[in-house]
Amino acid sequence: MGILYVVSDSAGAGKTALCASLASALNDIGHKVTVSKPIFSDDESSDHNNYAIVLDSFLNSSSNESMELNDDAIAKIKVMENGVDTLILEASNRLSATQHIELIKSIDAKVIYVGKYNGVVDAIPFITAFGENLIGAVLNFLTMYKGTEACEVVIPKLEESGITVLGLIPEDRTLLSLTVKQICENLEGTFFAGEEYGEDLVEGYMVGGFGMDPGEYIFSKQDKKAVVVRGDRPDVQMSALGTDMECFIMTGGLEPIEYVKYEAQEEEVSIIIVNSDTLDTMDKIGTLQEHAQFDHKEKLFKFKDLISRHVNVEGLKAAL
Repeated sequence: MGILYVVSDSAGAGKTALCASLASALNDIGHKVTVSKPIFSDDESSDHNNYAIVLDSFLNSSSNESMELNDDAIAKIKVMENGVDTLILEASNRLSATQHIELIKSIDAKVIYVGKYNGVVDAIPFITAFGENLIGAVLNFLTMYKGTEACEVVIPKLEESGITVLGLIPEDRTLLSLTVKQICENLEGTFFAGEEYGEDLVEGYMVGGFGMDPGEYIFSKQDKKAVVVRGDRPDVQMSALGTDMECFIMTGGLEPIEYVKYEAQEEEVSIIIVNSDTLDTMDKIGTLQEHAQFDHKEKLFKFKDLISRHVNVEGLKAAL
């Protein structure tokens, strides 16, 4: 059925998530499909590994070596198209708008634009430049209270410019999360216990030791969390262990008592020790989201669920 080219005008818009999830969703309904990112910059080199993590090998044709935009690359892309119903190509931010257009014309690809909701109106000239090759746009990271604005203002503006909106995908904690291991590395911490649970995703953070309400009541308000607490506060730590959590981030370089370690192991909760104090640690945690990538099977399952509810996949398949 051809080539689908997924493009954006900014990094971090969700191209890898959309490509991988569409490939998996189309495969689920009997569509023969594969994904590749043939051209990429050094900053995008991790996408090859991310595809290998989230997709079965028969869905992934990505290479760890980037092609140059030339006749040889175009020939290789056409070879990849053989034997599948659809080849999904993730576009590189390294290419200019002119180069994107040159490539899609050479390989006769259909185009989907995926972009951050907040910047999509400014991207209209970029999107419309793809002309008749454009299928439509998917708007990502729709915040909770922007639905009315999207329906009454943004979508009409896009449609007035001839752009079909294929879907609006809301923000989601799972997609912005990091694993326990990634948190440990970014905070320059060390595992005191539970390193074997390092691939668990953390979707939120809570600080222990504040407030007058019972600790377990406070901690029960957030699931799949990391709890930031001094290592010498077993009272707070035990309260947290009675709730759904993934790890402790124990500050001040202090280790917990043996009983807390035992209970954490029983609950399959990791313990990370950092040398910074609690306030400095929370400042660092505030920047962790910048490191989030589409690099976990749970993220694939979540994004597939989101596109099944918010994107017209059958209509997209028909457009191909």
